[in-house]
Amino acid sequence: SIIFDGIWEVLERWPILAPRYLSLINAKLENFARTPETVGYKVLNNIRIPWTSTIGDEVGLFPIAYLARLSYYRKHPSGLYNRSMDINISTLVATEYVVPWPVRLKDGTIAADLGWPGQEGHGTFVWADDSFMGTGLLSHLSLLLDRRDLANMAGSMLLLFDNHLFDSQDGLHFHGYNDFDQEHSCCKWGRANGWIMMAHVDALLAIARYGPSTLFDSVLDNFKKHAQGALAVQSPSGLWHEVLDVPSTFLETSCTAMFLYSFNTGVSKGWLDAATFKPAIQKAYAGMLTNIPLNGEVQNICEGTGIGTDVAFYEARGRNYLLSSPGLGSVLRAIASMDI
Repeated sequence: SIIFDGIWEVLERWPILAPRYLSLINAKLENFARTPETVGYKVLNNIRIPWTSTIGDEVGLFPIAYLARLSYYRKHPSGLYNRSMDINISTLVATEYVVPWPVRLKDGTIAADLGWPGQEGHGTFVWADDSFMGTGLLSHLSLLLDRRDLANMAGSMLLLFDNHLFDSQDGLHFHGYNDFDQEHSCCKWGRANGWIMMAHVDALLAIARYGPSTLFDSVLDNFKKHAQGALAVQSPSGLWHEVLDVPSTFLETSCTAMFLYSFNTGVSKGWLDAATFKPAIQKAYAGMLTNIPLNGEVQNICEGTGIGTDVAFYEARGRNYLLSSPGLGSVLRAIASMDI
């Protein structure tokens, strides 16, 4: 979903690329929705999909790819495009799989049965990743279908995630929290922080559409605190580390891209101080480009990662390009956000 979202944003930014890619990505989306046994086909044909271990892994996030297509064709109309499938697939997933997600803390926070080794839990684990997986679709739907209720739902959920994961000492988020024993996981993983920052940006874009509100102010305040925390641990190269506050860990591309996109959007909307953040944006962009060779196989993106028990776990994670899809789309989003 995030790769396709990034592709559509690139095509909106540089329409000259559209003839080269439109037929390919449209075919991919159509096949995913029309081929039996795919998740998209099951959603459209009312075939119930069992709940998975976390909210975004199987169902909750993929419709963003279809909403990104809807956004593109609103700006670039085509008689060949029929928006009904994109709206249907996104609305069905939101109302049947995201909003009624069954595993939650007592305060309503989206949670999971799966945590990290050595921890006992009973649907009490909160993942920073799920801040995006559980709200990203709602924020996108709100913007495109004028659903204020979904924007409010996304913003309110992010405040709950912040309550459980944010460390006021350094402005960063822990990767996980177990409400069963009220313990945080060991580390502040870079991409987990990237997910939660992008989730705040997307929710702010949605909430802002409906005018001033205390919810917008609260989400914005948390976003600004997080941005300051991330800014403080940016490396001299412009990149951020795999574990943000541990400089011995490798410099990781996807979290850098997520912060770059978030900082860029924050500055452009007047949410972040331009004099403070523009130098960091330029450094981050230059640093990110060092990990993008001419063949396009982005380097130093951590593969999909569970919650670890120590820094060594994160440092040892693979960086194979073919396994980097959870973070790859953020690189495209970051590039599309740049004024270049």
